[in-house]
Amino acid sequence: MSQNAQLVPVSVEGQVLPGGMSLHARLAEIDKAAQEHVNKNRPKNTVRSFNGDWKVWQQFCVAAEVPELTYSPGLLVLFVEWLDQVFEAPYNTLQRRVTGVVYKLREAGIAVPHGGAALARQTIKDIIKRNAEAGNPNRGTGQAPAVTIKQLKAISRECPDTLAGLRDRALVLIAFGIGGRRSEVASLLVTDIVESEQGLEVTVRFGKTGGRTVAVPRGTSALTCPARAWRAWVEASGVTEGPAFRRVDRHGRLLGGLSAQAAGDVVTRAGERAGVEARLTGHSMRAGMATEARKAGHDQVTIADQGGWVRNSAALLGYLRRVDQWSDNALSGIGL
Repeated sequence: MSQNAQLVPVSVEGQVLPGGMSLHARLAEIDKAAQEHVNKNRPKNTVRSFNGDWKVWQQFCVAAEVPELTYSPGLLVLFVEWLDQVFEAPYNTLQRRVTGVVYKLREAGIAVPHGGAALARQTIKDIIKRNAEAGNPNRGTGQAPAVTIKQLKAISRECPDTLAGLRDRALVLIAFGIGGRRSEVASLLVTDIVESEQGLEVTVRFGKTGGRTVAVPRGTSALTCPARAWRAWVEASGVTEGPAFRRVDRHGRLLGGLSAQAAGDVVTRAGERAGVEARLTGHSMRAGMATEARKAGHDQVTIADQGGWVRNSAALLGYLRRVDQWSDNALSGIGL
């Protein structure tokens, strides 16, 4: 092809394939099959999140007095502003809600063009800027407070020696050890946690970056040793298969497995019981593992592999910068 040659778009309208089907119809068929393949292989957690986004969208549509199967760029902008004002939703939640709603609209056959959410995403940027200019730059960041080793010890110490308390201690320490998302912790099976002389080998069967097997060494303190906490829970509960962590009723009876939300609630209640001032969430264990490991001098790759982050993860870099801003500060050692 000469340097002056130009690529000319070719219309598929009116073109007919050898079998008699129009090229336009054949491409539509391929697109539909491809979408079905993507939907079938989409992670279950993502599907659950999108379903949750749709429920919030339905609430918005009632408030806005529009049918839920409706799309316009302006309507998505109004949705973002509504989320910000009514729920004070974190910025990452705003982004995810928009993605989930667009996905569900397309799934329902509503034509949302490529780039159809551009105005809504620009609105999120405007909200971030607006909050920063108003002197509230952290509104909407939604970052979970990172648990510290000192707090972890207090949490473990205050877990009662009841069945629920032993579960709480084991769950919190293993969640910290693997840097686990609450969904990853809730989905663990008994057979995913293998004891060895060195500690625990924990297999996370799925996650945002796929599965991983994580080595969790024995702790130097009996109070915060994940392996000892796991052994105590197993012996007390008698669990040998199925969900690693179970619900326990007020009579101390063992029930079914925990949901992701319930696993996060265990962490929150454990933090409150120990008098931790910050309101911990399921993600606090993950953030805490990253920051405490960084304080101990571990590199980004090691931390990323432990917690299942991609190695250039912006979220992980944010955790590491919390530590690095003091340990490697440009003003350190200059005689200021």
